[in-house]
Amino acid sequence: MKCFNAKFMFVGILAVFLSACSSGIPKCSDQDVQNVLTEIILEHNFGRFSEVDRKKLKFTYSGFMSDLTDKESKTQYCKAQVKANGSIDSRPYKWDAWIEYFARYTDDGMVYVEITR
Repeated sequence: MKCFNAKFMFVGILAVFLSACSSGIPKCSDQDVQNVLTEIILEHNFGRFSEVDRKKLKFTYSGFMSDLTDKESKTQYCKAQVKANGSIDSRPYKWDAWIEYFARYTDDGMVYVEITR
């Protein structure tokens, strides 16, 4: 009987863990969130540069702050500092800014991110 209870508890814990991963709220610092932020910033702030130059930029994120966690909409509202370093037209290039954004999971499990400021 003890073996049955232990197996049942393990399956229950595993089910809770898996459901939390697929339908939870993303953290401000999640790597998937940072990847989407980089794509957005490259498109909107660095679109005038060539694709070759954009690939030379390295983005780093720090100072993550969670402003609000909306449990009803499963949305995380965040602030972070972003820095880009690299070379543009063979010259050193540096850029940094504080950004505000929110992140949530879509119905198919992808991360949706929108920069608000």
